[in-house]
Amino acid sequence: MVDPTTGNAGSSKRCLLAVTAHPDDEARIIGGTLAKCAAEGVATAVLCATRGERGSRGTPPLCSPEELSAVRERELREACAILGVQDLRLLDHRDGELPTADAGKVIGEILQAFEDWRPQVVITFGPEGRTGHPDHIAIHGFTAEAFRRAGGDAAPAKLYYMAFPRSIRDVIGPSFPGQPDEQIKLTLDVSPWLEIKRQAIAAHRTQVTPPFAHLSEARRWEILSREYYILAASRLPNRPDHERDLFEGLFDPREAGHA
Repeated sequence: MVDPTTGNAGSSKRCLLAVTAHPDDEARIIGGTLAKCAAEGVATAVLCATRGERGSRGTPPLCSPEELSAVRERELREACAILGVQDLRLLDHRDGELPTADAGKVIGEILQAFEDWRPQVVITFGPEGRTGHPDHIAIHGFTAEAFRRAGGDAAPAKLYYMAFPRSIRDVIGPSFPGQPDEQIKLTLDVSPWLEIKRQAIAAHRTQVTPPFAHLSEARRWEILSREYYILAASRLPNRPDHERDLFEGLFDPREAGHA
């Protein structure tokens, strides 16, 4: 691994941490990235802030409102297993109430995840929350602040935001504000892992509306075959205009397997 402060190479296993707000964020939005990384030997972890107890119960309902929290946790665990996620931590914050959660507590929980898992790369929502969902916006703020505060060996080197280029906003709809195309640092082609992503999304049986439901099946999966990221913060000395990999600049390409 290349030390972000000295540029020296060492040997450390790659680890990716995704910080999300609700069960199904990991599958619908970054499922291809998680599956790709797992297939390439990256240790992948998900920290989910809520159990999504205010979400859909399915059509017809698959459970009572009181049961939804437990059902969605099971769905999340199943989806993570499909995606090859090695570690999952589910926090106890209330769905829909992240904006009023104790900021110090949530930031502390994220910092503890950094300490426990030592990820070099962290991904989360951007400041617009992808769809403007208040929980998405809140977890963005908590994660960005945790990244800023992190220090020592537990400090991740790179923070990425899930993104959509504005150039495809006319296709996906106005509910996705998108980001200027020039801000997109990394585009991952996850088509080889699209079936895994499809299975992980399907594991969330209570969440009946598919991503981009207004599109045809073929167009929907064409859109979902690419996942986009903005490099929000980096402790590395150089930031290229475009990257090919989340771990670019962190590992010497001569290191076999990077593991």
